[in-house]
Amino acid sequence: MYDHVFFDADGTLFDFMAAEKWAISHLLTELELTADEEATDTYSRINNGVWFEFEQGLISMEMLKTERFRRFHRHYGIERDPHHSATRYAQLLGQTFHLYDDAIPVLDALFEASMPMTLITNGISAVQRGRLEASGTAKYFTAVVISEEIGIQKPEVGYFTKAIEMASRHGAKASSPLVVGDSITSDIRGGIAASLDTCWVNRFGMRADRLSLPTYEITTLYDLMPILKR
Repeated sequence: MYDHVFFDADGTLFDFMAAEKWAISHLLTELELTADEEATDTYSRINNGVWFEFEQGLISMEMLKTERFRRFHRHYGIERDPHHSATRYAQLLGQTFHLYDDAIPVLDALFEASMPMTLITNGISAVQRGRLEASGTAKYFTAVVISEEIGIQKPEVGYFTKAIEMASRHGAKASSPLVVGDSITSDIRGGIAASLDTCWVNRFGMRADRLSLPTYEITTLYDLMPILKR
């Protein structure tokens, strides 16, 4: 059975929507703009689009960091340097601590059961490591695999090969890992391409891509426990 769990970060353990709203609201206030729902939703939509382009290999991580704010500034006619906004936003996001309610109980249970866990994320290095520290979750993971640091991103097969290598290098078995994530396009599709079993965390009742059907589908992390006990 499974000897390691590869956990995605955002949308799986971390409530990225809450964290994003917190960080962008603070940034908008600093920019002397109204931090209302329309503005935060607009940024979220633009950000999701840019991240999708990154997953498709259309833009680099460095481009992503500033491009989302270049588009956001253009949308609102903001005549300020988007690079400055990008830098400040990353600082704010790195301070966030928003986790889903089921994250800590499940991480605790797996940790106490001596199940090795690795964090796999396409997120920005400084942001993700800051959030691990702010949320107190760094202690759970055998390895932290961040695309910006290794130069490969999900869903590339090489990313998962590197994740297995890094997990094993830290002394944990990873010959039969289970990939757990919320993204069909990066976590599930990538895991399948790497010939790994996958568990889709479908918190919001989305429909799966017929070409990327996961091994398991759950709506809460609590449902992961019976799977790992089989």
